[in-house]
Amino acid sequence: MVPGLVVGALVTQAVVAPPAHALVQRYAAPAGSGTACTSTAPCALVTAVNGAGSNSEVIVTPGTYEVGSTSLTRPSTVTNLNVHGVAGQPQPVINTAANIGLQLLGDGARVADLTIVQTGSQWGLNVFAAGITVERVAVRTVAQIACGLGYSGLARDLLCVTSSANGAAVDDSWGGGTGDLIVRNLTAVATGTGSYGIRADALSVNTNLDIHARNVIAWGTLADIRSTETPASDPTSESDVNLTNSNYDLRVEGGGGNVTDVGSVSTNQTAPPVFADTIGYHEAPTSPTVDKGTSDTAVGTSDLDGQPRKYGAAVDIGVDEFVPDTTPPDVAFGHTPRHRTRKHKARFTFFASEAVTFTCLVDKRPPLPCASPFKVRFKKRGKHTVVVVATDTAGNADPSPASYTWKIKAKKRRHRHHHRPHHHHH
Repeated sequence: MVPGLVVGALVTQAVVAPPAHALVQRYAAPAGSGTACTSTAPCALVTAVNGAGSNSEVIVTPGTYEVGSTSLTRPSTVTNLNVHGVAGQPQPVINTAANIGLQLLGDGARVADLTIVQTGSQWGLNVFAAGITVERVAVRTVAQIACGLGYSGLARDLLCVTSSANGAAVDDSWGGGTGDLIVRNLTAVATGTGSYGIRADALSVNTNLDIHARNVIAWGTLADIRSTETPASDPTSESDVNLTNSNYDLRVEGGGGNVTDVGSVSTNQTAPPVFADTIGYHEAPTSPTVDKGTSDTAVGTSDLDGQPRKYGAAVDIGVDEFVPDTTPPDVAFGHTPRHRTRKHKARFTFFASEAVTFTCLVDKRPPLPCASPFKVRFKKRGKHTVVVVATDTAGNADPSPASYTWKIKAKKRRHRHHHRPHHHHH
């Protein structure tokens, strides 16, 4: 598009839209209420989103949002709506039981820095319009589609996961018109039976659907990527999924559907990715996806967790950028015995700054794996020391373990006074 045309279009919309909706900021907070939706009087998330007009910005402040079964949704008439968390702060978590979690259907829609956890049935996130931007968003759902993305724009640094049967982690399927979707650093995982990592179907005549993908992990049980066309023999339609520097294997193509043959591009890989966890789908250090991505102007500057997007020799494939954990954990005591006590039993509680395994050293005894609470018994009086070492999952040990020394004193002796009867001798 010519920049002047874009500006002209925005000006027209600003004039047509009611003045109240011209670049309005609306703030949501987990305990928000009322309808002001200001930074000092934030409203509930449902109020903030479902009351937003064109050219609005919904700022979702950190915390956990329980939205129940009400969909957060705006129609195609609401354009240039931007719904986002606060970059650099912990991602807001939206827990929703609605069949559609968050849906924006107006052109120019933007979504960023959010986590959506859904128990509904249709879409976790559905951003379907022209010129969309979706970045640093995680969607975990049991719904048919985790992320509906289309039909043109940019989607990057996304985690889309569904456990639904016959589901799709990412769906970009539509009919009529031409759309280019640029995808970077996506992890799309569908674990239900008959499911697809990415599904891109041209659904009618005169459809030209293109996905340009780099640094993508796509995994599904039926196929990692599906691209088909309806009607199958129609010469006016095509669905193309072009991938480089991506990790996938099984493909389904039908009619005018095309998915890059993995073997035809040397930077694509079929060896399965190795994940350290199945919540954030962080890479294990042994994953083939580490340092095997590529950089271009569409690649973001940070991953979903806010870590720098390029660490090491190259960008990673997928939503996560593997950064070795070199930060040791910190361990501290909660409950300890008194510094001077007569009790021979001691009870300790302790906690660490991250997920760790604990090792306890009691006096000069050999170290043993332990957990909080930790109980120990001593026969001898005098001084005793307990040291607790924490080691995180990356093998970093706390350089300053928690240490506590106390003294078991002798028990008080009861002094019995024997009063001898005095016998007076006459």
